[in-house]
Amino acid sequence: MRRRALPVRLLLFAALAVAALGGCAPAKPGAPTPADEAKAVYQTFLDAQAKNEPAKAFSLSGSLSFARAGKSGRLNYRFFGNYAAPVRLDLTTPLGGAYAHLREAGGEFTAFVPSRDALYTHADTRAGAAKLGMPLPFTLRELAAIVSGRLGELASPRYASAKKVQGGYEYAFSSDPRLSSLTLDFQGKPRHLTGRGVEPWRIDFEDDEATPGYGAPVARRLVLTTPGGATLTLRVKTLAPRPAPYPAADLELPVPPNVAVRPLDAAGDGGLLPEL
Repeated sequence: MRRRALPVRLLLFAALAVAALGGCAPAKPGAPTPADEAKAVYQTFLDAQAKNEPAKAFSLSGSLSFARAGKSGRLNYRFFGNYAAPVRLDLTTPLGGAYAHLREAGGEFTAFVPSRDALYTHADTRAGAAKLGMPLPFTLRELAAIVSGRLGELASPRYASAKKVQGGYEYAFSSDPRLSSLTLDFQGKPRHLTGRGVEPWRIDFEDDEATPGYGAPVARRLVLTTPGGATLTLRVKTLAPRPAPYPAADLELPVPPNVAVRPLDAAGDGGLLPEL
């Protein structure tokens, strides 16, 4: 039995209907992929860093608290200097007494400890600070960049991979010998910075606040966890970039004459800072 052919008029009507529907509902562009979003977030971070006011120097003040091996304490600090060095960090007790004065210039680390009446020296800041009793995973210059919101000076403009985490993206670095990853929120603001190693150090960035001269809010509370479980919490009270470098005399340590100079190279050094 032969099927009856559909009327030509009906076929024409169906074709026109399909064409009309296609014209009224154009195909939507595809949603951004996770890789696209991760790239955009990282670019937002880089753009904000590029908007930071050019500065030759910085001035910071605030408080720091630390906990290590069942001991804890609190100090006030003034952190200032030139981004290209020298850099100076003055530590005082909550009552205002001088605790320690640290300086870094050309890679050399010096520390004047008034209670010991001694000036300690070392050719490497990280090694010297550890022997002094302050295990830091960075130089003072690197710490200045981190605390003053200039992570673009440390983090690479390229990342090896990115993965979505709660609240943002974690970016892994493959070519950096010291930095393992940087975590940004969806607005491109730093949340965590992690080092390398079996037990890597980590910095958490909290309490962002808009700051004149900076392209993005700057964390006013930073928590550093070091290998071994020591924690250092830095609270930033004041932060100001400086267009001109500090005069050299302003960055010299206040060392009285006839103070003993002691190298920190000797084995067994450590715990040279007074108890709080």
